[in-house]
Amino acid sequence: MVPFEAEKFRPFMDSVVRPWLDSHVEGGQFPGYDGGGIQFYRAVNPSAKGIIVMLHGFCGFFGKFHEVVYNFFEHGYSVYFMEHRGHGLSCRSVKDLSMVDITDFDEYVEDVKCFLDRIVLPEARNASEGSGSRLPLFLYAHSMGGCIGTMFLEKYPDVFTAAVLTSPMLKINFGTIPLWKMKLIALGTRLLGWNDRFVPGQGDFTGISDMAGSGASCQARYDYSFEMRVDPKNNNRYTTNGASCRWARASLRATLGLDKKEPDLAMPILVCQAGRDTYVRNDAEEHLCSVAKDAKLVRFPDARHEIYNAEGDILKKYYETLFAFLDSHIGDMSR
Repeated sequence: MVPFEAEKFRPFMDSVVRPWLDSHVEGGQFPGYDGGGIQFYRAVNPSAKGIIVMLHGFCGFFGKFHEVVYNFFEHGYSVYFMEHRGHGLSCRSVKDLSMVDITDFDEYVEDVKCFLDRIVLPEARNASEGSGSRLPLFLYAHSMGGCIGTMFLEKYPDVFTAAVLTSPMLKINFGTIPLWKMKLIALGTRLLGWNDRFVPGQGDFTGISDMAGSGASCQARYDYSFEMRVDPKNNNRYTTNGASCRWARASLRATLGLDKKEPDLAMPILVCQAGRDTYVRNDAEEHLCSVAKDAKLVRFPDARHEIYNAEGDILKKYYETLFAFLDSHIGDMSR
């Protein structure tokens, strides 16, 4: 495990995790639902007790989750991670590398299906044949990835053994702006033809550090991924910073449609809720747990949106919660 203390984090990442990434993680691309290249990474544990598929959040990329991937692997899991279209090294629909753009969230969902069908499931079958038993398949989905993951679970209910949704974007937190006004604004941008324009108030990546405006609460962990964002060797592929109006309309449609099918969710689900979340609405997470057949909510009262970028007791409780939930379903092969 990576040390929970902030002062020990960076030395451990530089001396242990980075060399581990070089020796254990492979990257590549697969064709998404429309043939566009989608970047993925995998860390295959030869003694895996299960497989975890990870979906990142808005403006995320693989580097933000190095610590999480390492910890999952060290705890006995193989890990598969994909960068959603419009992020990281995956295909883009707009030229501005600071802009996240999508027409419909179902495109994300179908990319995940392609990832599973073309990469994860064939390799899982091979691993199961080698071990003599079927390996359980788990979903770990953060923020926007939580919205995509929930949509996937609703559309393809028989793929995953269980799922972890951490600060999932089931409803976006618009602050004091009422939903009817957001719908009206969305309609206005469509009528004006504002598609590949930034949402008002968002814009290009400036290269200026802003942890206060981020979802992280640990400076060392924030700095670790921010350095990748500003590193010129990465050719601005990690500088996503804002949404297109088209993405905003798609995200509104996606989140408004989620709760219609939430009562049908039957697989075990763990929802990790950040008590100080300002990005997503906690009441939507609580609603899912009240209507889904087997969903449990664990609240981290002092955590900000990126619980995995906390430190100390918050992070310790986070991983204890994750591992207890995942390990409890190792023998569950009913799905």
